[in-house]
Amino acid sequence: MESIIKRYIDYAIELEQINQVGLSHGNNLRRNNKLADKLRVIAKNIEFETPKYKNAFAELLTHENQNVKLWCAHHMLEVMNYDDKDRKNALLVIKDYSINSYGEKIWLEDWFTNNPDDKLLF
Repeated sequence: MESIIKRYIDYAIELEQINQVGLSHGNNLRRNNKLADKLRVIAKNIEFETPKYKNAFAELLTHENQNVKLWCAHHMLEVMNYDDKDRKNALLVIKDYSINSYGEKIWLEDWFTNNPDDKLLF
């Protein structure tokens, strides 16, 4: 596995651990935000500087860790460019997660409002 993909996984899992403990402590909130920023930077770097890793990145949609899958799905849609098949797979991850997450449900509704062509993928 490429080191850039490994770092992405590690950061996403660390984010999950911080959120399980809670964000009420200021240091946790700052660390959470820094990790989220690092994930976005990695996704952008793959998109614009090392696109040869895009297939490996898309494979994270099937990762065993839910947090890795969810972050990957969001970044594939928000900061990267993928074909309809991969976009649909990313949307399915978010849709599955939205069953138990009101925030993801709202995000998905907003996404379809702003990206109506993506709704046609279903």
